[in-house]
Amino acid sequence: ARQRIIQKELLDRQLGGVGLSDEHAKIFNVVERQLSNLSTTYSNHVLDARKSWNVTVHHEAQVRGIPSRALATAVELARSAGHGNASAASGPWTFTLDGTLLGPALTYAQDRDFREQLFRASATMASFGPSDNTPIIAKILELRQQEAELLGYPNYAAVSFASKMAHSSEVHRLLDDLQAAGKPAAEAEDAELANFAKQSDNVTELKAWDRGYYIEKLKQDKYGIDEEALRVYFAYPVVIQGVFALCNRLFGVTMQPVDGKGEQARAAKWHPDVQLYDVARDGNIVGHVLIDPYSRPSEKRAGAWVQPLTTRHFEGTDLQLPVAAVITNFPPPQPKESKPSLLSLGEVDTLFHEFGHALQHVLTLQNESAVSGLNGIEWDAVEIASQFMEYWAEFDDKTFSSCAKHYSTGEALPADIYLKIKKARDFRTGSGLLSQIYLGKVDLRLHEKFDLGEDATSLEKDVAKDVLVFQPLVESRPLCSFSHIFAGGYAAGYYSYQWSKVLSADAFSAFEEPPGNLHDDASIRSIGRRLAATLLGLGGGRAP
Repeated sequence: ARQRIIQKELLDRQLGGVGLSDEHAKIFNVVERQLSNLSTTYSNHVLDARKSWNVTVHHEAQVRGIPSRALATAVELARSAGHGNASAASGPWTFTLDGTLLGPALTYAQDRDFREQLFRASATMASFGPSDNTPIIAKILELRQQEAELLGYPNYAAVSFASKMAHSSEVHRLLDDLQAAGKPAAEAEDAELANFAKQSDNVTELKAWDRGYYIEKLKQDKYGIDEEALRVYFAYPVVIQGVFALCNRLFGVTMQPVDGKGEQARAAKWHPDVQLYDVARDGNIVGHVLIDPYSRPSEKRAGAWVQPLTTRHFEGTDLQLPVAAVITNFPPPQPKESKPSLLSLGEVDTLFHEFGHALQHVLTLQNESAVSGLNGIEWDAVEIASQFMEYWAEFDDKTFSSCAKHYSTGEALPADIYLKIKKARDFRTGSGLLSQIYLGKVDLRLHEKFDLGEDATSLEKDVAKDVLVFQPLVESRPLCSFSHIFAGGYAAGYYSYQWSKVLSADAFSAFEEPPGNLHDDASIRSIGRRLAATLLGLGGGRAP
């Protein structure tokens, strides 16, 4: 581990400008400060754009089909906006670009014009007005190229790959191979979707705002399942206990809630929704996890992530334990209707995914901060643990059934519905794969070949034409809210999701093979302990 620390420290210093001449070092430091400020500005623009846009609708026909949980939220927003008499039955309803409203509306609203209005607002978010990220993107790309040249690299992608597990050629080969495999399937899927829309509602030309709506209808038609209706079986309090049960089954760890009245809990919590847990292994507390589960559009950015708060390390002779925060944006509970937060299947996967990151941070065995927890792990290996946990939610019957209980009756999900869900796991996988390849290739194109003055949007559209079957709107500006690469750590690294997915599948397959076959708990615990001692425990202290 110490040799890794030294090697990484030397590389980090080199990439941080150590060794440059005084003149170049000054320029480099200015560029670094500018990039930091631009990244913050970009992120703030996305948050401001999402917060500032809203539309209030007054006619029931406009919201017909939208789930009641989303309408309840829209009514509360309308009341906050001054419509004191707003009701779920008669409106008005205020919609924003927050995922808890936008997703249900685009998926279920029968009013095509309303879907179009919402879709166009989402597709152009942060691309105009005071929150326009277009010039920010151009400047970030220009400065990243300048930084690379100062460090002696041909482009920023080369800087990024210097600290990655994979080589550029391997990544391009993987993405090309996946595109070649996925595109014929995606073409067949889109033909099927267009035919279904034509047969169902005589839609002769499928628009971008129609796709989510008809994809859900087609899924219901093929498999007889309604994702929205299934939410009643996936209450957040039950699903999180399913996550905890898997952690114990695999790694022998327990999650104990910390009394909210205690001093430790009060000091840690930044909002009443936040939950604090002690993580214990073999009776000893080894770390802590905070979970902030519910959407708060005015305070939290969209998406889900894990934020390391402290790392495992020694201060003198005192061992400081690691702390990780799991941040998600699940639908808030509805206390007036006695409903907990009810999750979609995708949100269940998200919770398992993010908890994989948290486990890798708090189950570390490293005492050096540089390689403790998530620190020091190659960026394209950091998704292995998270995607490994997703596989359990998707393919292990015991884990899935532990999460699938009706929120009010406790009734288990009927076996016939579970079989339909398993069959639907392969629904439109080609299209989903192409979407990820498109994002990964856009990211690489921008950071491998970007020249001063080039139009980033035009480059993105060129990649879309090559990769995607269905082309985005001409006016869509996905780069303006692509926070992963402009305000996160994924610049020239978005491919990591696909790269890690292959490796995480290998890890999961070890549990599927004889003698365990996912059913022998003793075998599962043995392999899980080995995984905890290596992938999770050693983390950045060992090359992946």
